[in-house]
Amino acid sequence: MWRPDGRAKLGGLTMIETKKVTDRRRLSFRSLDDIQADVEALDGSAIRTTGNWTAAQIVQHVTDVITLSVDGFGFKLALPLRVLGRLLRSQALTKPMRPGFNVPAAMRARLPSDQLAFEQAVASLRETIGRAKSERMTKASPLLGALTHEQWVQFHCRHAEMHLSFVHPA
Repeated sequence: MWRPDGRAKLGGLTMIETKKVTDRRRLSFRSLDDIQADVEALDGSAIRTTGNWTAAQIVQHVTDVITLSVDGFGFKLALPLRVLGRLLRSQALTKPMRPGFNVPAAMRARLPSDQLAFEQAVASLRETIGRAKSERMTKASPLLGALTHEQWVQFHCRHAEMHLSFVHPA
C-alpha cells in the first residue's frame, strides 16, 4: 500500500512510487549516440538515483530493451495490451514517457540485478548501441507491433529519457 509520501514496503524493501518523483533530470535525446554520450558523461562513483533502481540497473535495462529490438523479444503480450499499444504508438515514439509503468510479468525476469557494476552496464550499452547501428533494429515490439529502425531509435530515446531522468551526477 502506498503511503502519502509516495513510498511503500515490498518484501522488506521501501519502494518509491516513481510517478510521484519530482527530482528528475530533463533530458532530450535525438539518437542512440545521445543516449550513450549522456551515460558516458556520468561518473559511476559520483551519481545518485531518485527512483527504485541503481544507476547500473537503469543503464542495463535501457541496454536490454535495445538488445531485444535487435534480437527479438521472445514473448507476446495479451491482446488488449497489444491493441492499446498500437493505438498509442505515435505517442510512445514522440511524447515523453511517464514513469510508474508496471512491467509485464514476461519482462520481470529480465530486470537487471542490483549487484551489477555501473562500469559493466556502460560497457554493455556501448556494445549494444554499436550492434543496433550496424545490424539495425527490426524486431516487432510486443506492445507497439512492427517498427522501422528509425521508429525504434525514437522509442529508445523516449525510453532512455524517462529512465535516465532518475540518474543524477552527484
